[in-house]
Amino acid sequence: MSESILVVTGLPRSGTSLMMQLLEAAQIPILSDQLREKDKNNPEGYYELSAVKGIVKDNSFLEKAIGCAVKIVAPLPLFLDNSQSYKFIFMQRDLQEVLASQAVMIGKDQSAEREKFKQLFNQHLDKTIAFITQMNWPILFISHQALLKNPHQEIEKLINYLDLNINASDLVPIIKPQLYRQQHV
Repeated sequence: MSESILVVTGLPRSGTSLMMQLLEAAQIPILSDQLREKDKNNPEGYYELSAVKGIVKDNSFLEKAIGCAVKIVAPLPLFLDNSQSYKFIFMQRDLQEVLASQAVMIGKDQSAEREKFKQLFNQHLDKTIAFITQMNWPILFISHQALLKNPHQEIEKLINYLDLNINASDLVPIIKPQLYRQQHV
């Protein structure tokens, strides 16, 4: 992986920060400036790089990401530098849970706009997956729900995908099921 960039993607509130925690615990270098501080919505941190927000106009930060993991939420991977080599971890979470989690985070009832957001988010997901597939970049899909409910199995998939020399049981304690607060049953 030292020659490629490991991109953790998915919708906001889909478990991207949790995946970054797991990667950090697995000794994968993380590219993050930690400017966004921990809070009640992400008590373990956001693992963001503020330069990612400007990726549409400037993706030069990617030079620093070689050999590292960086969080780039969907649909921003569409603006990656195509000359680089990438591996993707795509976090998938039930859209109802994503919307509920976002509503709690911003402290606003968005139920009137829920259908509009569902449609927009589905478009973001479809475009991002289609782009990664078209570019023929490797991608691993991880279910947020499965990661929290059956962490050992999902972590094994991650270990195999990244060819890590670590036991899944070493990473399982990173997962805190009590932080899985907006569950769609």
